[in-house]
Amino acid sequence: MSLTKSLNTSESVNTIPNPPTSQYRIYNGGDRVMRCAVYARVSTEQDSQKKSIGNQLDMFHSYAIENDWQIVKTYTDKQSGTKGNRPGLKALIADAKAGLFDVILAKELSRLARNGGLSYELRDICQANNIHIICLDNSINTIKGNVQNFGLYAWLYESESENSSRRNKAAKRVKAGRGLFVGSNPPYGYYSDGGKLKIRNDNTPNIVRRIFSEYLEGNGMEAIAKNLTADNIPTPSQVAKKTNASPLWHSSTIKNILNNKHYCGDLVQNQTETISVTSIKRRVVDEENVTTQENTHEPIISKETFDTVAKLLKGKTRTSTAPKKHIFTNVLYCENCHKGMWYRANQKGYRCGGNLKHSDAFCRNRVVIREKELIHVILEDLQQVFKCIQDDTYIKNIQDKLKKKKLSIQKEITIVENEIKDCRLRKKSYLDFYADQVIGREEFMDVRKLADQKISELVNTKTELQQKLEECSNENYAVDLGSKLKEFLFLKDLTPQLLHTLVEKVTCNKDNEIRIHYNFLSV
Repeated sequence: MSLTKSLNTSESVNTIPNPPTSQYRIYNGGDRVMRCAVYARVSTEQDSQKKSIGNQLDMFHSYAIENDWQIVKTYTDKQSGTKGNRPGLKALIADAKAGLFDVILAKELSRLARNGGLSYELRDICQANNIHIICLDNSINTIKGNVQNFGLYAWLYESESENSSRRNKAAKRVKAGRGLFVGSNPPYGYYSDGGKLKIRNDNTPNIVRRIFSEYLEGNGMEAIAKNLTADNIPTPSQVAKKTNASPLWHSSTIKNILNNKHYCGDLVQNQTETISVTSIKRRVVDEENVTTQENTHEPIISKETFDTVAKLLKGKTRTSTAPKKHIFTNVLYCENCHKGMWYRANQKGYRCGGNLKHSDAFCRNRVVIREKELIHVILEDLQQVFKCIQDDTYIKNIQDKLKKKKLSIQKEITIVENEIKDCRLRKKSYLDFYADQVIGREEFMDVRKLADQKISELVNTKTELQQKLEECSNENYAVDLGSKLKEFLFLKDLTPQLLHTLVEKVTCNKDNEIRIHYNFLSV
């Protein structure tokens, strides 16, 4: 059917050719035919829903023939009825204001809107333009004056959507808690098999690895995006086969990939939620309500690489700014004023940014650090570290310290959790006192405010402790590091990836003393 072809595209507005005029008689004895617009909507792209649109249109055609009306235009959408930004509905409203038809046919009011405010808005537009609304479930028929239950149905359908939304959110949280992916589109490089993320059998996983690798090598997000576009690499939107997907990569896409913890094998879900069923705006969910499941699927990126990139991203004053081309940018800092040191080509080295920007009045460190000399020092250090870390006693010592540190942090987390529980119990007890009129409203409000503030502080403390726990969760870190150092030290030069993996930061003071802070010696 030609109609099926027109409905294959999402959110379409289609003009149906007028049937032969012999099928239509004069409306109500007047001088013109009753012009009819029909609106059909489904909420998903599933085949069963597509058939639903066809069924709705068949009903409209039968109704129009039965009443000798002329269908002048058909509008369709494949979106939720709670939102007003549907292309089909927007076109319907625009044409209604232009007077292109006399009546709107819909299966039921919920097809037009599941949003009370939107339902009333549509009703008022129709009244202002002398347009009737007829729902084929007999709930609304303005021609017959059957409008007394309009408000009831508008409220009913919005309430139904709210309940459905709550059920869907609860079901998704249960699935997420079981380690299943509940998002609409899997991360670039993965596909979902019954909720289980699996690595795609194409080039997309290699592109993810390339993005992380190039970022560690010092390329900025914009440069990475530009290179991927130049190489004609399909974008995430293209891989997901989204409508009007752009072939252009953007720095924001690169940033999202670099921040996506799914790539190291963990699921982090339910981080945002819609404000209400009638709004597309989203809000960030409290940290304690975010669903996190570790090691749920095969990683594309190692956790060490992901954590290294995360530290680099966290250290930026502007999150869209990536490491610059000079290897020690965002790694080398002045020990006196704690500002980053800037590379100066005319001096062939790094200078204190605080001194360069604000002169000696701010910082007196005028030392120039030569890049080649600093690279040589670090490589010599790594050679010595490599010799030490091969010693079993050294490794065991590191592992013991990690274990003790982990136990200590776990105890602190338990203490904080108990304090949070106590605060909430005290808050509830004061609520009972207020309900029993033991204390007044003002006293209750003061106590509740203090309790909420204390709980917020404790939740932040718990989050910080959990981050520390993640940093030392791998007791075999030293062993893994030893094999990694062995691999790296066959190289004759200090690569950006090696530097950012093993070195936390380098500091220099005005007396030209260099201190190198390694990631693996902080235990």
